[in-house]
Parts: sequence; structure tokens; C-alpha cells
Amino acid sequence: MKGFRSTFLLAVVVFAVWGLVRVFDPAPDAIDDAPPQLFVFEKQDVVRVQVERPEDTLVLAETDDGWIIESTGFSASKSMVNRVKHQLHDLTARATVVENPDEAALYGLAKQGIRVTLTFRDASTLQFLAGDPNPSSVSYYVQPIPGDAVYTVKKSAMDYYSLTLDEFRERRFASFDSKDADALEAALPGGRTLSFQRVGERLWEMLAPTEMYASRDEVRSLLGRVAALKVQDFVEDMPADGTGDLGRYGLAEPRARFEVRFGSREPLVLLMGDPLSNDDDETHAYFMLGAERTVYTAKQGLLDDYLQDAAEFRLRRFMRVDHDDVATVDLDLQPGPDDDDLSGQVSLRYMGDVWQWGEDGRPVPGSTPERVAMRTAGVKAEEFVADKPGGLGQYGLAAPRATVTLTTEEGKARTLLVGDQGPSRFTHEDREIERYYAKVDGEDPVYLVDRGVLSVLKDAIREHRRKLDKDEDKADRREKMEEELGEGEG
Repeated sequence: MKGFRSTFLLAVVVFAVWGLVRVFDPAPDAIDDAPPQLFVFEKQDVVRVQVERPEDTLVLAETDDGWIIESTGFSASKSMVNRVKHQLHDLTARATVVENPDEAALYGLAKQGIRVTLTFRDASTLQFLAGDPNPSSVSYYVQPIPGDAVYTVKKSAMDYYSLTLDEFRERRFASFDSKDADALEAALPGGRTLSFQRVGERLWEMLAPTEMYASRDEVRSLLGRVAALKVQDFVEDMPADGTGDLGRYGLAEPRARFEVRFGSREPLVLLMGDPLSNDDDETHAYFMLGAERTVYTAKQGLLDDYLQDAAEFRLRRFMRVDHDDVATVDLDLQPGPDDDDLSGQVSLRYMGDVWQWGEDGRPVPGSTPERVAMRTAGVKAEEFVADKPGGLGQYGLAAPRATVTLTTEEGKARTLLVGDQGPSRFTHEDREIERYYAKVDGEDPVYLVDRGVLSVLKDAIREHRRKLDKDEDKADRREKMEEELGEGEG
């Protein structure tokens, strides 16, 4: 215990002495030895990057059509251009190595150094020498120009300037925005043709192998498979005069040809050649863009998507109305075997951001009108029953259980007919999903849809009945009040 008390007292004395020293002999101000910030600029101002290496000079330049590699015309890698901008725009040194190096070669900054020049929109430039990695290999030497000082910076800021030309080429060689596409045509193995045409902002039509409305999501998925193709290897750049031997890659008579057409640019034509001979599982094949001369290898899995049965591309949301465009809903529900008394007619209209009852313009409480518009406009075919039905009576569609007319703000009307109950669907948990026959009035195809659309129509009928009951109660109270007032006056 005494030993502990002595130690404690000693600590108090030492602390007191340290405090007196700080008061009467304060330490000088600390020297700011933080590493300097080497470069500061806005990334979007860079328009040219020149990389002078001992073996060659590489120039990335911005054009109206995007970044290219000068002298070759190849598209420059977007990720590589962005990497240059991102790594340099606010680069701070890790340490100052030497102010005036006697032997620049010790840092890889003599003849073997890589001179990088950035040019900006205002024609100003920024220049530096990229050297070797330091002994720990976690930093690289760099020397800003003008200047003599040598610094170390993070490895990721400098290690890519010595990469091969191919590493600076864009690997997504068939890239485009699927929203800009107006048509897609594919000539496939076995003589099969798959063709789609945009016929509205959100609507696509299949033209071959059969004519029918196509799922926008499915078509965009097919377009996306082309746009997402990524180069595995740059195989050969064919001579510009067309004398190259495409036959050895299967590209003289390609296995498949894909053409994407746009409204504001030239079509994109993609050719697929033979699978790679040394690729045992045949996951890669030779590709070439029709307007270019480079042969690539890339994954050929997109072919499986294009070879699906044509029925897989059918439009399942067959009402072809966006629920946000719906201005009025008129529904007629007939009694069914499960709820004989639940029937009636309801009219809803959307005005001033509020759903109203059609008969008197009063606001409709709750979310029922929105759910009716969403469910009926977005009704989805679970199964395609018949394209040309022999008669509608067999599906209960000659005298439908439900009739729903959706009218848009532009006056476009689409009417959904729901008929008899059809075969159910069972989930993997053996849960039964009831389904009903349905079609669009004036169109032939018959579909099976789940019972959700009927359920929401019943909700609308119930809501309308509550409204009518309230209206009747108000009318009764008003009548009684008028009678009482009349008796009082008498």
C-alpha cells in the first residue's frame, strides 16, 4: 500500500513539473510538414491525355463522339479516361523524397520515365514524369514539371501508364443506350429470323417469326445483351482495304447477325463468328462490328436468349396502358358463384390529383381507385390460351363477369373483359392461385390472369356501396329535418 502511495505521489510531482515547464518555457510552434498537394483541377475540363513512353506515345483525346485513341481511331476506354481524371484531379503527395535529385535514374525519372501531359479546355496544360515504384512497391515516384522535387504518391495514381495499348481500348465494343433503339433484327443459326419494331414510347411489336405485340422488358433485355458485350481479347485489326481473312474466324459468313436501328444515328451491326477452337465449353466466340475492322473474342451466351421460343417474347401486360395516364375508370361487375350479391357499376375519374366518384364528383377516400387503375392497366397474362379462339362462350367472355374501361387523358380507351374461372396455378408450396380468362375487347387473344384483378374490382364495389349507404343516411336525416322544420312552422 505504501509502495502504491509513493508511486502516486511521484507521478503527481512529475506532472506538476511538466506543467511548469509548459507554462514558463512553451514549445515553439509545430512546423507544418504535411505533404504538398501536387495537382488541383476539375475533372470535366480534361480534353486530352498524352502519355510519352520509351517505346511509344499514346494519346487519348475527347471528340464529339466520345474519347478516342489518336492515330488508331479506336474508342478509348471510358473507365481508363475516368481513372486518369479521378486519380490526378486532387493528387496529394505521400512524401517529399528529394528537392534536387542528383541521379534521376534512381527513381525511374531519366530516359525511362513516362512523361504525361494533360490538356484542358482552356488550352492550358499540366505535365509530370511518372517513375518507378519505391522499394516497398506501395508508392510511385513522380516529378511535376516544371520543378525538380521528387515525391511519392499512391500506387493507383501512376501504375497504369505503362500498360499496353489494348488496356486503353474500350472493351464494351457494342455499347449503346437501349432506350434509343427503334428496331432490332437478328439472323440466327438455322435460318431463323427474330425482328422487333418500336411502335410507341413503351410498346414494341414482333414482326418475325410471327406478328404480335412484344414485351418491352424482354426486347430491352435482348438489346442489353448486345450492349453489355465485353472484349475478352483483341484478336486482330484487319486492313482498312478489306483484304483481311475473315474466314478463319467464321466472320465471312457469320453464324449470327444482329442489327440495332436508331432514329438519330447509323445502325449498329454485330457479327458473330465461330466459337474459339481452344474453348472447351464454347463460352466465347469471335465477334466483329460491321462498321469496324477489329476482330474480338467475347462471351456468346447472348445467342441462347435470342434462340428462345418466340412465345417468350410476347407482351404479357396486354392492356398496353400506363396507369399514370388513366383519367377515368368505368367498371361493371356481375355476380359470381362465390358472392352472388356483390355486383354493380362504378365510375371513377381522376381530376386535380384526386380520385372522384363519377356520379357526383366527390373525393373517393383511401387507395382503392389507385389500386383499380394500377391492377387493371397492368394486368399480366400468366398464360396464353388462344390467339384465335373459336368462340368466346367457352371462356365466359361472351357475357363477361367483369368489364372495365380505362380512358386516358388523350381519350384513348381500352376495355378489359374478365370471364369464367380457368385452371388454377399451384406454387411450389402447393398453394392454389385462382385464375380467370381475360381479353381486351376488340382483340382476339385470350389469356389467363390471376384473381387479383377481380379482387380489386370487388373492393371498388364495396367502397361504392358504403358511399351509397352514407348518401342514403344523409338523405334520410335531411328529410327528417325538413319534416320537423315543416311541422314546427305549422
